[in-house]
Amino acid sequence: MLKKVLTILHSPYPAEDSPFSTLRYGLGSGLFVYIFFAAFEPFGFSLLAPAPRRAFYIGYGLVTGLTIVLSGLLLPRLRPRFFREENWNLGKQILWMGSVTLVIGLGCYLLSKAICAHYGLPAQWVRLQTIVLDTFLIAIFPITVINLANYARLLRRNVRIVQETNRRLEHPATQPQPEKTLLQQVELVAENNKDSLRLPLTDLLFIQAEENYVRVHARGERAVQPLLRSSLTRVERQLRPYYPRLFRCHRTCIVNSAQIVKVAGNAQGLKLTLRDSAATLPVARRYVNEFRRVIQDL
Repeated sequence: MLKKVLTILHSPYPAEDSPFSTLRYGLGSGLFVYIFFAAFEPFGFSLLAPAPRRAFYIGYGLVTGLTIVLSGLLLPRLRPRFFREENWNLGKQILWMGSVTLVIGLGCYLLSKAICAHYGLPAQWVRLQTIVLDTFLIAIFPITVINLANYARLLRRNVRIVQETNRRLEHPATQPQPEKTLLQQVELVAENNKDSLRLPLTDLLFIQAEENYVRVHARGERAVQPLLRSSLTRVERQLRPYYPRLFRCHRTCIVNSAQIVKVAGNAQGLKLTLRDSAATLPVARRYVNEFRRVIQDL
């Protein structure tokens, strides 16, 4: 049993990389905390006068929301190696959210002291250990349950996508047109509109962003992997006529869908194995639905 639990905790889990999602989660959590205290009035809050009671409820909601938003936006940028998605797992997610809860408890303690001082409430009512521990114990159970449920949901969805995709790759709906495809040439033009690269569509494997450049991965004689000074977004616009053959699967990568031979996945996301390449390419969560449409057109 313990071995199974440890295996699940070490399972890959998506790291939050969207500021909008962090903001939405923080605001939603703060609103939930406010509604929870206003509706149930636990820990004897109902005995307080309306003014300090409202101050506590609104303050706890604000502390929760601001702590989640600030920690979610700032810490991954201060410690990017710790929060890298390829190293993230379910256990780290629960540990991370538990530590954020402890900070929320500390914030609620400081806020409680300030409110008690402002309204003349007894100072002995506010105890650091009690408030921080109560906050952690109240929050850690739903945090664990929510993340476990989300892990199971993501795993089921991605396993289903992997199975559907691999079946389609083994039995494509349409037959390729080799004569037409062999004649197609892809031309990429750098930002200076002078440097360019031209190669057959059938030789192109994928294009990867590297800071202010893009690296072109190809097979055969083009396997030198040349660099062009350009953003991936600019390259994506140039390649629009080749969609869905060439499509963006990640913020750092455009892949030739005809080169995909196998798809694997877990709760964290999908990974693409290509023909004639040792690289394994990720499919970002925002591109999963588009990826499914692309595979249906193969």
